[in-house]
Amino acid sequence: MTTADKIGILADAAKYDASCSTSGSSRKNTPGGLGTGAVAGICHAWAADGRCISLLKVLLSNACAYDCAYCVNRRSNDVRRAAFEPEELVRLIIEFYRRNYIEGAFLSSGVIGCPDGTMERLIHIARTLRTREHFNGYLHIKIIPGTSERLVLEAARWADRASVNIELPSSASLERFASDKKPQAIFGPMRAMARASGFEPRFLPDASSGASSGAPSIENRKLPDVPPRLISDRESSQPYPQRRSTAISGPSSLSVMEARETRLRNPDAELIPAGQTTQLVIGASPESDATILALAENLYLAFDVRRVYYSAFIPTGGDPRLPVVTRPPLAREHRLYQADWLFRFYGFKAKEILDPVHPFLDLSLDPKSGWALRNPAMFPVEINRADYRDLLRVPGIGPKSAARIITARRCGSLRIGSLAALGVVMRRARWFITVSGKLAAKELDEIGISAAGAADVGWDAAANGGTGGTVGASRVAVEDGGPGERRGGISVSRWSLLDHPELLRRVLVDPAFRHEPSSQLEFQWETD
Repeated sequence: MTTADKIGILADAAKYDASCSTSGSSRKNTPGGLGTGAVAGICHAWAADGRCISLLKVLLSNACAYDCAYCVNRRSNDVRRAAFEPEELVRLIIEFYRRNYIEGAFLSSGVIGCPDGTMERLIHIARTLRTREHFNGYLHIKIIPGTSERLVLEAARWADRASVNIELPSSASLERFASDKKPQAIFGPMRAMARASGFEPRFLPDASSGASSGAPSIENRKLPDVPPRLISDRESSQPYPQRRSTAISGPSSLSVMEARETRLRNPDAELIPAGQTTQLVIGASPESDATILALAENLYLAFDVRRVYYSAFIPTGGDPRLPVVTRPPLAREHRLYQADWLFRFYGFKAKEILDPVHPFLDLSLDPKSGWALRNPAMFPVEINRADYRDLLRVPGIGPKSAARIITARRCGSLRIGSLAALGVVMRRARWFITVSGKLAAKELDEIGISAAGAADVGWDAAANGGTGGTVGASRVAVEDGGPGERRGGISVSRWSLLDHPELLRRVLVDPAFRHEPSSQLEFQWETD
């Protein structure tokens, strides 16, 4: 088999692993070496099938002793097998780098015999690149589940980033779909890498619910010897309280964003400077989004995981253990990534985004808008007085626009016309903010909602004051001949919808999920 044949087989087999986003490294370069591990990171280009073009993303071998149902390389799957010799792969990486094909390498492998034996081969490649070839470029090494701690630390010594894929979000699913793997074989290496990178967690998530699930207790400056708990749907916490408060009652109430602001790291630790990551397969097992997000939150807090990746399940064979799906759940994957950003950059917690009443993310609505609709008592937010954390809670306002608002307010009160220039997405934010005491949506153009649409969500004009009247003492305007489009005797202004979440939800639905005529030309894609 030629080298080109091997690359074709082993690069294709590696495309399902998404753990290789842009990530800077602070590792010091070897003087006179080849390439650089710059802090600015690797510039990545993504192919339609998920491959990262600027990295040589390849397996050492796609032969595997494990039989994980979701994996294309499982031992029971009838696929073409290939393998590189370690020296062959070293030479390939260097030659590709010299030709400017790549900026780094992502090294993984199927389990060849046993985890330690496979890991020794991957370590040999990384060590040879760093010492003999003086390669300063980016290296991401996949840690094989079940690898001994000694080899995990040796791999972390030579890599910029390392990762162990959890793949399935519960021990029950792991037993059912990947019986060769055990939770400790995954969490053990993750714990070892967290310690080696100098991370010292001040706390772990509150373990008050479901002690039988193996939840770690709160400890000070000590990484526990047990993995984060795998929370069941019944153990999910209660919704966000209906009050405006950013007070922190204790260490366990910190969000991922707040914990990262005060994280403890050993500045002298030089292992895996770009940290560790992991990946979860979405749709291969029955767990809810609430379970997935609760696990991801625990991983961020307990092991200082830099990123949790969510990979939509792609059928890779006829394994009877797997669900029958017609297409990968890409929309669900997208919403989980959005919720993940709420962890890391917006100060949300898992129990706020989802709860037992809402265990799955709304595919037609972004998670922050969904949270806002379930918590109307938190709004409206006064744009000229709200602090940074409250601004982040407003749909349509992100970290950059919130920071710009704080800076601009120092020069005087803001007006509604200036918010869009600061980066605020007014299509969503207008419903949830006031500007100098005036509701933003009231000052903007109005939107009409048909009588049929109002009836769909239980709107009864007669029961709510009838045509020509006002609905109680609320801000809802139902006026004959009043502002806004009037159909069937009902006129609802844009600014009135905050009191009626179901009507407001119709306005906030992501345009990509609206059933409206599109001006985009449609092409006939080949399905063969």
